[in-house]
Amino acid sequence: MPESPSTWKTLAGPWRSWAGLVAVVLIVVQGAWRGILLDRGFFTQDDFLMLRRGAEPLSVSMLTQDYSGHFFPGGFLFAWAHAHYAPLDWGVVVVEVLVMQAVAAVLLWLVLSRMLPGSWARVPLLAAGLTCPLALWPTQWWAVAIQFLPISICLLVAVWALLVHLQEARRWALPVVLAATVVGLLFQERAAMFPIVLGLIACAWSPVRGPRAILDALRSRLLPLWAPMAVLLVGYVLLHRSLAPIQATSAGSTGGAAELVGNFVGRNAVPGFVGGPWDPAVLGDSLLVPPGYAVVVAWLVVVAAVLWSLRLAPAAAWGWLLLLGYSLVDVAVLFAGRTSMGSVFGLIPRYAADIVPVLPLALALVVRAVLAAPRPETVPGRRRWSRRVPAAVVACGVAAVYLTSAAVTTASVASYSYNGADRRYVETLRAGLRAQPDVVVYDGPTPDDVMIGWFGDDARVSTMVGIAPESPVFDLPSYAMRMVDAQGDLRPIDLLAPVADEPSDDKECVHPVTRSGATVDLDQPITGDRMVARIGYYTAAEGTMTVAAGGVEQMVPLRKDLNVVDMVVGGTLDSLRMTLNQDDDEEAAGTVCVVSVQVGFPVPRG
Repeated sequence: MPESPSTWKTLAGPWRSWAGLVAVVLIVVQGAWRGILLDRGFFTQDDFLMLRRGAEPLSVSMLTQDYSGHFFPGGFLFAWAHAHYAPLDWGVVVVEVLVMQAVAAVLLWLVLSRMLPGSWARVPLLAAGLTCPLALWPTQWWAVAIQFLPISICLLVAVWALLVHLQEARRWALPVVLAATVVGLLFQERAAMFPIVLGLIACAWSPVRGPRAILDALRSRLLPLWAPMAVLLVGYVLLHRSLAPIQATSAGSTGGAAELVGNFVGRNAVPGFVGGPWDPAVLGDSLLVPPGYAVVVAWLVVVAAVLWSLRLAPAAAWGWLLLLGYSLVDVAVLFAGRTSMGSVFGLIPRYAADIVPVLPLALALVVRAVLAAPRPETVPGRRRWSRRVPAAVVACGVAAVYLTSAAVTTASVASYSYNGADRRYVETLRAGLRAQPDVVVYDGPTPDDVMIGWFGDDARVSTMVGIAPESPVFDLPSYAMRMVDAQGDLRPIDLLAPVADEPSDDKECVHPVTRSGATVDLDQPITGDRMVARIGYYTAAEGTMTVAAGGVEQMVPLRKDLNVVDMVVGGTLDSLRMTLNQDDDEEAAGTVCVVSVQVGFPVPRG
């Protein structure tokens, strides 16, 4: 029992100070800031496909499915929960993301408080971790947020537990590090990079100086961590390769690879580290081209910080090595599987966002080394430092400058993350489904700004709204089939370049269809993957009519009097086979008089 008060004191202590109060204010400000941005956002692109796959029954195969070379059971568990309990409910996403962001923010402060106990330097580092513009898209895009935020939380838990072990030698700490890594691997492959962060922090904490600290970190109290960690990662790689093998691509040349790395680190990550690039050109909706001055200013700030800190404390190299090493390994992971899109791929901020939770940790190692270095007043011949400016004022001033920088960048690009076209399309379509609950929707392609053509056959209306609470029905034979236009409105269907049935000598019934069936020939063949056959008929019979076209049979429920029914067909068609289905005990055999048949390519009317 004596351990409980100590544990509570350990967790509550970092908040019981003026710096802790400022940290609470920063976390609240981040929550409000992100909440406003999230409220304006909506699902987009991969979100819809993941939700559609998540609508399947919960199973091991659903959770471990290959998703474009990715393996993230944790993400599909989120997708399953959303699809079954909050389908297309963006309000739930807002709450979900804000809660995970708050957890990550609290953990970051606890970690910084262990790395820099009592120091006001924690405040600007927390501000950088909470508001770095690189993290905008990974928190606005749901399918990315359910990977990025759990990974951030797991990394911070692992680092916190490692520090507890290094500082207090608690027996439970190293198993927590391993458990956090395992959970992280369930959400994204980049959790395999946790050992880079953990290892360099361990080196910085070693009493041995210089490169020998690496051996000390490997051999000392952390050997019980590294051995099972190695086994874990080897097993994970083997499992990943068997379930979701990554198809590596090539940049095409050494120059292409170098340009990719240059874009990723030099023009994407570094400007983001300092809260930039302030007013970039936005291509598409997520590729940022920074202005030249922003790149120059960002590099000047970083280089000046590196030279200043190394001059004061050579041990600050561990922090800079962590930031550089993690960034290079991160781009190597990207390079291994996605370079076929070219070097511009390195300018997409969300791919550099994985560095954001590492940034304040690396800078904390730098600050820790600087604070531990001999003060200038203790070194003969150096001018005494002025103590006129309190540390709190300096820290809050630096935090305010960073917040301003990040706010300028966020304001410049945030509108591109709102996915307004997706929201309008889905909300318009769902409103139409509520107004016309009896319609059957032709499952056509979606606009590129909602689901891009790269998704192939998955970029369909059913992928987007198939799980909607309105329970839409797709592609069944219908007397009220509708097509969705580019704005999301349900429109009647017109047929483009249709072919018609061959004329008949029977002027009254035209094509009589009975139990024995009838073949209706078309005046010329037509070929297409997804066409619409429009059949006009009248009958007094009850039952159904089977229509066979392109090797596929579909059942049409019959209505009395004159009717027109649409159905989706495909293949090469030169005729349709129709058969009346009635109960065998029917006293008088009925007849369906098919008076017209058209087969063509559907387009929304108007």
